[in-house]
Amino acid sequence: MITKEEILELADEFFEEWEANDQDGNTWKEYSGTSQEIIYFAQQIRKDTFYEIIHLLSSVPNPEANRTAINRIEMELN
Repeated sequence: MITKEEILELADEFFEEWEANDQDGNTWKEYSGTSQEIIYFAQQIRKDTFYEIIHLLSSVPNPEANRTAINRIEMELN
């Protein structure tokens, strides 16, 4: 499963980031991007998720039972 840290690493690649502070002194990162960057970011997460699913389906004791599902997912990725 893609972790929160991996999602933030991916966001660092695609978006402009800066630190923001609230009145209590808490600091966090904020990101800004174009609509195309946001769409591409979402597509990358979707693609990573599909690869995780393929890996999980391939790792079961009888992967041939899942071959149809794997083939459909791989077609979605192309």
